Amino acid sequence: MKKNWKLKLGLLLVLAANMAHADDSTEDRIAKLQKLLEEQQWQMKAMADELKALQQKPTVVTSEKDGIGLKSSDGDFGIKLHGLVQVDERDIQADDGATAGSGTTHGWLVRKARPWIEGSLFGWIDYKLTPEFATTTSNVATVKSGTTTVSGSSTLGTPEVIDAYFDAKFQPWLKLRVGKFKPFVGLARLQADTDGKFLEHSFVTANLLPQRDVGAAIHGDLFEGKLNYAVGYSNGVIDGGDQSVALDNNNDKEISARVFAQPFKGNGGALANLGVGIAGTSIDQIGTATSSQLPAFRSFGQLNFYSYNTGSFADGRRTRLSPQAYYYYGPFGLLTEYASESQDISNGAHHAKLENDAWQATFSWLLTGEEASYGSVKPKQPFNPNSSGWGAWEIVARVSEMDIDHDAFTGKVAATRFADISKSARTAKAWGIGLNWYLNNYTRFALDFEETQFDGGGLGSKVSASSGAITKLVDREDERAMIGRLQLSF
Repeated sequence: MKKNWKLKLGLLLVLAANMAHADDSTEDRIAKLQKLLEEQQWQMKAMADELKALQQKPTVVTSEKDGIGLKSSDGDFGIKLHGLVQVDERDIQADDGATAGSGTTHGWLVRKARPWIEGSLFGWIDYKLTPEFATTTSNVATVKSGTTTVSGSSTLGTPEVIDAYFDAKFQPWLKLRVGKFKPFVGLARLQADTDGKFLEHSFVTANLLPQRDVGAAIHGDLFEGKLNYAVGYSNGVIDGGDQSVALDNNNDKEISARVFAQPFKGNGGALANLGVGIAGTSIDQIGTATSSQLPAFRSFGQLNFYSYNTGSFADGRRTRLSPQAYYYYGPFGLLTEYASESQDISNGAHHAKLENDAWQATFSWLLTGEEASYGSVKPKQPFNPNSSGWGAWEIVARVSEMDIDHDAFTGKVAATRFADISKSARTAKAWGIGLNWYLNNYTRFALDFEETQFDGGGLGSKVSASSGAITKLVDREDERAMIGRLQLSF
């Protein structure tokens, strides 16, 4: 019995020791497993961070749409480099408005030289910055008052900022644009600078509607792009003007608004590319005798045919209204718009509300069968001297007219008249034809001819000192302009 008791006690002690040792081994294994799991979690996190970094690593972009640049693989961040160069050869015969007979200008001109960058931030903010280096062109829009010489007005060639803005895209129907940009007003002006059918804008775009301005605009698309709207608040610019980036000295600001509808967009029918709209602006524009805030009006050849007299200045409300439309079907295209403007103006004790208007219609036909559109032309077969590709060929035609308020020329006292009928025309009518050759998506050669006829503006025109009415009207000689251009853009 004693032996059995001792044996049993020994077995219990051995079993207890084994159990204690087993418990220690289990705890160690659990601890090791926990440590291993933590290491694996850290490694997985490191791998996830590395994968995210690789996804955000910028990639080089070289494409027709994006130009040359960098962007993240998810597309949320990017920067693109673009460029535009236009070189013209011009032959212009025109009346200089100062002496009898005609003047002639002939030569080469760098019309535009614009590198620009654009891109995106966080996937919902777009930006654009465009400098212009070719600012030696005659009668650029920043000139507030022009001359009546055949060469027009000119700047000294100082580079300027054309675009400098950002777009915050909260929703397709709610976007905010802030900076210097094209106001949402003119239909032809809102086309890309590379896509206009003619080499110079019509009377509507060049002489009455704003070119660029500094301010802010809310805009967006509704009903899957069938309706576009915009409301702007900006410094305000003279007719055809390009606001500098300097601080505006006019306390009042310009309100602009535009609605444009494409009611049949996306249905694939004959009216799918029909668009109609209306836009307008309003501001209380106040100038002085030394800073008129008034424009000079120019022709297709960029020569002044109308200037306000010294001492005339904007002195009150200016409003613009512009109905507009386009239609494209197959190779056919039509873009048309009208603009009317009323402007309070003073010269000494003489005050009046002048009303000027202009209209234009531009027709186009793609001879090589491409689809016409408001955007750029993309040749089916780019030109290649070693193959049968000849690019895209397009013929264009345009008619336009501008009418100046006849009250601008009348008045008993010559010193207080707003304009001189012997130097400035009261009506300009133009017709033009052109040929565009799109060698590829980046290169275009164009040749335009336009003739402009004037009502008044010639030496010998007279205003009665007793009645203040025009008693003799001599027309300025017709202007004939031939412009050839080679354009490279990417």
